[in-house]
Parts: sequence; structure tokens; C-alpha cells
Amino acid sequence: MRAAVVEISSKSVVKSTPGLSTKNAWAQYVRRRFRGANLVKACQGEWRLTENEARGLVYAQASQRTIDKVLDAEGPFKGFGLGLEILAIKQGVKLEQYIEKQAEEARRARAEYEAEERRLEALSASLGERRVYARRSAR
Repeated sequence: MRAAVVEISSKSVVKSTPGLSTKNAWAQYVRRRFRGANLVKACQGEWRLTENEARGLVYAQASQRTIDKVLDAEGPFKGFGLGLEILAIKQGVKLEQYIEKQAEEARRARAEYEAEERRLEALSASLGERRVYARRSAR
């Protein structure tokens, strides 16, 4: 039986692509954060992980337990920020882009609401004029 060794360059995982798995996003984050270091050792030291847990992060095989352990080790606010970074890598969208898109959608919805409000005010005024006309006709 033959054994093959394949070296995968981290250069191939520098740019996020649509459809990237969450585990791959974690691996990409680790590679970016600890660039040039022994990744497994760096993860172990940073988040108090076992060698297998750290290896799982580095090689996109992290368990949910490991991910929770990392987020908990970061603390509530840093963990929240880290979660956003992982999501940004996974989705290929920066937080600033997301916020701007949400703001644009809110502006559009507001404009639609204001247009509908003007239409209803005009309709209400029109109905008011008809009532006055109906009263005058009845006299």
C-alpha cells in the first residue's frame, strides 16, 4: 500500500468564496490570526484547547463543543465579535456592508411608508370633502 503526502498552501484559502462552510471559515480565521506561527500550538495556547481540538480548528474539523469553548474563552463581548468575524468570512460580507444594506432597506421602507401615508391622507381628505358635499345636498 502506498502513502501520499499532499501539501495544501494557505494561499489557496486567503479569499472567501460563497458557499464556504462554517468549519472552513473557522480554519481560515485561525490561519489569518496566527499567520506564520505553529497554528495548532497557537490555538492551544490562546484558547486552552487540547491538541485534537486545536487541530480540528486548523483543519476545518472543529466540533461544536470546540467552537463553543473558543467563544467562551473569548468572553461575551470578544466572543460576539469573533462570531461576527466568522460569519463575515463564511458569507463573504463585511459587517459594514451588512449594516449599510440594512440602512438602505430601512430608507426604502420608510419612503414607501411615507408615500402610503400621503396617499391615505389624500384619500381621507377626499372622503371628508364628499361628506361635506353629501350634507349640503341633503339640506
